[in-house]
Amino acid sequence: MKIIAVISQKGGAGKTTLAINLAVAAALAGSGGVTLVDLDPQASASVWGDNRESSMPRVEAAQANRLQQCLDRARADGGGFTVIDTAPHSETAALAAARFADLILIPCRPAVLDLHAIGTTIDLARLAGTPARWC
Repeated sequence: MKIIAVISQKGGAGKTTLAINLAVAAALAGSGGVTLVDLDPQASASVWGDNRESSMPRVEAAQANRLQQCLDRARADGGGFTVIDTAPHSETAALAAARFADLILIPCRPAVLDLHAIGTTIDLARLAGTPARWC
């Protein structure tokens, strides 16, 4: 199962929008079972999941300390692709997601504060030993 974590320490960077669209695109592309894991206490991805007609991608809310079990369920259900949406300013959840991920995507708007936040997220990716790309 491939896992992409969408992480940025900056709020409003577009993490949830990117995570939702990646998960939907993977489901439409036939990437096997697709799960969108919502680690953000705001639960925006979960609210989106509750207010749509399609059952794909599956959306599951989780806390950082239960992420392993959530990913195990996705894998056991034949999951081929998982996207993890993280909260800003939550190093514990972001680091947990980074450690499980095959790739970290860092959304960034062309603004000084967003560009500054990339550095802390890249440091987190290095700590986890996971490759990261910003977009």
